[in-house]
Amino acid sequence: MDQPIWLLVPWLVFAIAAVLKAWKIGRLINNRLINNQLHSQRRDTAGGLERFRAELELGWQRSQQSAQNKELS
Repeated sequence: MDQPIWLLVPWLVFAIAAVLKAWKIGRLINNRLINNQLHSQRRDTAGGLERFRAELELGWQRSQQSAQNKELS
């Protein structure tokens, strides 16, 4: 190791590993964002809105029934 260029090899390996790790994390974040956007677009369609509204109403009815049952107990 007479030449100082060999001192850069470990730094180069570290830099490559850091870039690959950052790329992998960025790709995961982008995939989640894309999936969330696609999911929200599907929910915004007419059928999706009706289904979403029906689920909300069903949940509301269940919570009302459980509240009434607690009052009667």
